[in-house]
Amino acid sequence: MSKSLSEVKRLLTLGEGQTVEFKATPTPDSCGPIVCAFLNSRGGYLVCGVEDDGEVLGIEQAEESALNLDGALKAGIQPPVLFSVDIQEIGQKKILVVEVPAGKDIPYAYRDDIFTRDSEVTRKADVNTIRDMVLRKQIEPERWERRFSPELEPDNLSPVACGRLLTAKRIPVQVRQVPQDLMHQLQLLSLARYGRFTNAADVLLSIDPARRHPQARVRAVCFRQKASDEYEDLQHLEGPMTDVIEQLYAFVVRNTPQRAVFPTSSNQREDKSLYPERAIREAIVNAFAHRDYSNFAGGIKVEISSERLQIWNSGGFPPGMDEAKLHEGHISVLRNPDIAHALYLQGYMEKLGRGSVVIQEACRLANLPPPRWESDPTGGVTLTFLAPKNTPEVTPEVTPEVTPEVTPEVTPEVTPEVTPEVTPEVTRLLLSMADEQSRVEIQQQLRLSDPDHFRKSYLAPALELGLIEMTVPEKPTSRLQKYRLTRLGLAKRQNLLAKG
Repeated sequence: MSKSLSEVKRLLTLGEGQTVEFKATPTPDSCGPIVCAFLNSRGGYLVCGVEDDGEVLGIEQAEESALNLDGALKAGIQPPVLFSVDIQEIGQKKILVVEVPAGKDIPYAYRDDIFTRDSEVTRKADVNTIRDMVLRKQIEPERWERRFSPELEPDNLSPVACGRLLTAKRIPVQVRQVPQDLMHQLQLLSLARYGRFTNAADVLLSIDPARRHPQARVRAVCFRQKASDEYEDLQHLEGPMTDVIEQLYAFVVRNTPQRAVFPTSSNQREDKSLYPERAIREAIVNAFAHRDYSNFAGGIKVEISSERLQIWNSGGFPPGMDEAKLHEGHISVLRNPDIAHALYLQGYMEKLGRGSVVIQEACRLANLPPPRWESDPTGGVTLTFLAPKNTPEVTPEVTPEVTPEVTPEVTPEVTPEVTPEVTPEVTRLLLSMADEQSRVEIQQQLRLSDPDHFRKSYLAPALELGLIEMTVPEKPTSRLQKYRLTRLGLAKRQNLLAKG
């Protein structure tokens, strides 16, 4: 699932800044340093096929360009990291959007050079900056997945799981070129260090990770009703991670009600799972990739009843994430980037931060209620799929006399022009504007020094609500660009002034 058109247009509207940069052509040597700099700062978006002033040029053979760029960047950036390259259409032109998270293993390097982000500029890091990065990394607590796994020996590894990972189509070339040296290959994938295996390697590849990490077990249960004392199916799963993922997926499909589907191209009936299989698989993989493995009382639990399917994993939302951002598909904040990278290499993860969007879209196409995410920082994250309610028809009970009596009461004077609820920042913006003004003029009038903060908190929300508009909309970042109040914005401003 690519980034939504509205989100891409929003990036073009915001223009270049600390977390957004445009490039006319997607060459690895021009894009690599920018992606590296985003990883070493707080993440960002690189949009290719767009001029610095925001004019959309487009990219010919976008699919081939995306594939080449993705491969070149993943080969050139160390340590290994997960980001996504998506194709998006603006009008009749295709562009590439590279979505980059804030890295957890700084400093990152592109072809042995380290880059950082300074406002809108990507720079090669100097010695002092690199020293600060290294010192900051040493102060931060080491992630659970990067710690050495106690007592894990080569004999404990599953030959099948190791072979599946190391022969995956997406495996980096430098890993393929290390023959018959498992330890060295896993070191290149950040799954081993100094001749010892990490916890990530243990849960991904060992035959019996639960022996050393009891929280790696997965519990799956199916019952008719929540209060039922008897289970229809109960399993405790353990073993190499991808084996457990497949077993858990099979458990869910086996215990989920079926529904009849008649494809438009055929008169033959097909029985499909009540919940979209694509959404189920995505949800299960996300639970393994994002769970908190350091919680020894945690794990993954799946419950299936006639009313719902729930998937729970230990650990609340990662810092900076909430349910709203999950629904929108923002940049993913990876709690376990090494585990996520291994799942990506094997084809279990596709697009960074797109799992939640894929799940929602699949439920919508299946005419199911929207899925729900709930996070308890002390417990974990629960994803709930709801079965459609088979409620009896109640429409005949609605008396037809009510409708004609109510509609005349809706006065046409009550327009939506003053209804948008706005933030204090947008309120300040509306009250400060009178004539057409440039971004710099509005920012100075509001006495704001940070352009990124102004764009994100003031300008972009007002544009999205339709309260202001651009005078040169075809070139969002033109140097001649100015902003003015729309009719809706003028009405809202008058309403605010009347309220004092």
